[in-house]
This record gives sequence, C-alpha cells and structure tokens, in this order.
Amino acid sequence: MKHAVRSRSAWVRTLVGGAILAGVTHVAPALAIDLLRSYELAVINDGQLKVSKARVEQGREVLPQAKAQLWPNIGFSYSYGQVDQTRTLNNLSESLNYPSWSASIQLRQPLYRKYLFSQVDQAKWQVEGTEAQLDMDIQAMGTRVVAAYFDALFSRDSLDLILTQLASYQAQLRAAKLAFAAGTGTRTDIDDIQARYDLLRAEEIKARQSIGSTTQQLEIYVGERVRALASLNEQRFQPDELDPKSPETWLPRALAYNPGVRQLAARYEAARAGVEMAKSGHLPTLDLVASSGESTGEQTGTLPRTDYRTNYIGVQVNFPIFAGGYVSSQVRQAIAAADEAREALDYAKDDLTLQVRRTFDALKAGISRVRALEVALVSADQMVLSNEKGVRAGTRTTIDVLAAEQQRFNARVELAKERYQMLVNYAALLGFVGDLNAESVGRINKMLKGQAG
Repeated sequence: MKHAVRSRSAWVRTLVGGAILAGVTHVAPALAIDLLRSYELAVINDGQLKVSKARVEQGREVLPQAKAQLWPNIGFSYSYGQVDQTRTLNNLSESLNYPSWSASIQLRQPLYRKYLFSQVDQAKWQVEGTEAQLDMDIQAMGTRVVAAYFDALFSRDSLDLILTQLASYQAQLRAAKLAFAAGTGTRTDIDDIQARYDLLRAEEIKARQSIGSTTQQLEIYVGERVRALASLNEQRFQPDELDPKSPETWLPRALAYNPGVRQLAARYEAARAGVEMAKSGHLPTLDLVASSGESTGEQTGTLPRTDYRTNYIGVQVNFPIFAGGYVSSQVRQAIAAADEAREALDYAKDDLTLQVRRTFDALKAGISRVRALEVALVSADQMVLSNEKGVRAGTRTTIDVLAAEQQRFNARVELAKERYQMLVNYAALLGFVGDLNAESVGRINKMLKGQAG
C-alpha cells in the first residue's frame, strides 16, 4: 500500500505541474471558454486549491525536521568576564583583578533513541497524508468546475429554449388575433396563448438570473471573466461512451486510490507510529558525546593565570525509572488515537462504497433516461406537426398545438438537463477513483462544439 500511495503522490505533483503548463499552452476558442480551459484555469486560480497547495508545502517540512533529530547536534559556547577578587589570610588581604574566559564545543550524536526513529516514521505518513489531501482537493476542484460549467451551460440552454418558445407563442398570438378579427378564431385561443406567453416570460426572468449566478460561480473557480461557453455537440455526445459498465471495475479502484481514503489510511499509520513514540518513553537512550574546551582559571600571586584545555569523548546512557504514570498515560492516549483513526478509515471506506454505487446507478439510469428522452423528443416533434396539420384540417384546435409545443419544450429542457447531469456524474465517478485530471476532462471536453474529435 505504501508504494501505491507514494506513486499517487508523485502523480499529484505531476498533475499540478502539467495542468499549469497546459494552462499556458492550451488555446481556447476566441469567444468561448470550454471545459478543459476552465479546468486548467481553476488549477491555477481556484482559491480552495491555493490554500491546499500552501498547506502541503507546510506539511512536507515535518519529514526533514524529524530526520534532522537523528543527525549530530553541535553547539559552541563562549564566555568572557572580569574577575575582581579579594583574599584574606591571617588578617592579610590580597586583591586580584584579572580577565576570565572559557570556550567549548560539544557534539552529541544519538545512537539509540526509539522516539526519534518512530518520529521519522510518523512524519513520513504525515507527508503522505498531506499529499493525499492535496489530491483530494484537486479531485474536488475538478468535480466543482465540471458541475459549475454545466450548470452555467444549462442556464444558457434553458434561456435559448425559452426564447425560442416565446417567439413561437408570439407568432401564434398574432395569428390568433388575426383569426379572431376575421371571425374564424375565438377569444379563448387568444387568452390561452397570452397566459402561456406571460408565464414563460416569468421563466425567462428566472433563467436570466440563473445565468448570472451560475456564471459568477464558474468565474470564482477559474479566476477570469466568463463571457461565453462552448456548448454541447449533440452529434458527438454518445451516452454509451459514458457507460461505467460494471461496479466491480470501480469499487476496487476507489478503495485503493480514492484520495480521501488514502489520506485517512496515512493518518492511521501515523497514529500507529505515535503509539511507538509513546512507548519509547519506557526505553533507555544512548548518545555519543564529544567535547573540547579551553578556559582560564584562578590567578594567584605566583601564577598570573591558570589555563585549562579539556577534551572528552564517551557515551551517555539514560534509563527512565519512574515518571509518575505520565508515559503510561501517553501510551493509552496514543492507542485511543490510533483506534479513532482506524474507525474513521473503516467508515470512510463504507461511505465511499455507498457513494460510488449511488453515482454508478445514477449514471447507468441517466444513459437509459437520455435514450428515452431522445425518443420522447422525436415523438413530441411529430406530435406538434400532427396537431398543426390537424388545425389546418379542422380536426385540432390551437389549444392542442399549444399543449403539444409545451410537451416538446419540456422534453427539450429535460433532455438537456439529463445530458449535463450524466457528464457531472461521470466526472464525480472519476473523482472517486482519483482519475479526474486534465486528460479525463479533455475527453469530456471533446463532446463540446469546436473541439477535435
């Protein structure tokens, strides 16, 4: 497992660097930002991801700090002073005044300190957890950007459909008024069309407000002004290409590579190392100590100054005997922390399994629903044509045409919504297994207009 975590950590660093480079080299359409460009900009500008990057830089330092404790500790000290001394012997006094100084250098090399060894192990897992947290934030950012992009696109599509329907109502309203003036129409037809038109105008206001809010949300992520979006290419959108096949192909990958699970697994391993650190309080320590020093000593009447030079090398052993139960309490506390980390990991795995299955089922159902809505839209188009012919033949009324057009409008809105939801669910499923990156976003991006096939 450690090998898998380290390889994923390296992948995260490669992803961030590659995405930043791609953000410089990728050329978006002049008038519209596409999904891939949105992702590339978010890797650079997303505020939450910036926080995560700063956090991981901070977290990486715990390992060199822990390793530094295993290296020799070398210190130098120096002191200087003026001695004013008075001696009295048999009522005879002597005053002395002389400078005094000392200098020493000491080296201490840990030979055996279980605490420090376990601290290095804990630091390694803490770094792994920090890297996994960055990966998790990258996956979350990708999911947020994809959802925000298609929310904004759906708002624009909804407005386009509303404006198209409004234009149709306006034409029908004019025709109904002319027919009423000619004596072939009814006031009921005019009132019904006018009511539908007014209600749709209210939906237009709502759609325009939605465009503003969804666009602003996307702009927060990408850090740039969004004026236009690359729309979905209906010919390139093939629901079967998003088919997740079997859940058995996703669940093992999610449990092995999901960054949230990896982060909690690293936390658990770090807690286990913390138990060993606490237990080391019962163990002895062994250090190599070497020192060298010089100093001036006491001055006498016959010797103006006494100089000392001392060199020392040896080992120092410390045996803990009794600490009032402090170490035992630390051990119990560390074991409890490890138990908590293990329970959190187990719960996260269960929760991840549930989320993967739900998203998988939603994606599979979305494929069937899109196919059904495509058929329903064809039927709705045919129903509109049939009712228009019926009006000309005198077998249908304008109300029938309005009802058919409303059904077609609803089918178009639902189809657009379902297509975008499928893409969001597909991105979320990739995020669960840690594979939502520039490459996978690029594959989704090819379903938009203006992209290479």
